[in-house]
Amino acid sequence: MLSLDEFKNEWKAPVSESMYYDQASLFAITKAKSARQVNRAIQYFWASMIYQIIVYAMLSHLLIRYGDRPEVKWACLTGLLLYLPFTFVLLRQFRRVALASPGRATRGFSIQACIQQQYISLRSFYRFKRIYEYGLIPLSTALGVWLLFRVYVPGGVAQHWTGAITTYLLALLACGWAIHRENRTHFEQPLHHLSSVLEEFNQ
Repeated sequence: MLSLDEFKNEWKAPVSESMYYDQASLFAITKAKSARQVNRAIQYFWASMIYQIIVYAMLSHLLIRYGDRPEVKWACLTGLLLYLPFTFVLLRQFRRVALASPGRATRGFSIQACIQQQYISLRSFYRFKRIYEYGLIPLSTALGVWLLFRVYVPGGVAQHWTGAITTYLLALLACGWAIHRENRTHFEQPLHHLSSVLEEFNQ
């Protein structure tokens, strides 16, 4: 069993073929401390992708079925354009997280660099997510409520503005509560633990 100082040296050193057995021990430590945290973020990725596919499907359905109504068509197109940048950044950053797995470490690329790349990618996406959602959630919720009343409620928002405002506020509160929980569970806590892992080997 390696000592802590030896583990620190192995952590910072690039992987080589002669370090096979040391790698096995080192991987056990890094996976125990980082894989669980990264997996929590990956869970968000899959849940978010499923949600966005549903949003794209619903907007596409409304666009095809009610495309002859200009106001509905433009509302659907606006909704699609609102989500596209978020989807693009989500796919790009989580691809980097997956590719930076410690299990993919190769010669010339240290294990520490793998964990650090995962941390940087998660932190970068989380910053983008928090900023983008300040505009995305209120606008997309407003579009969703407007489309709901325009397509399925006779008279639309104009004749049912009290119900529309109530629906909008309730949906906004529900989204805010859900986002707060997901940020804490899938980003803030994993980032804190990954940062602690990196700090341990920088002492």
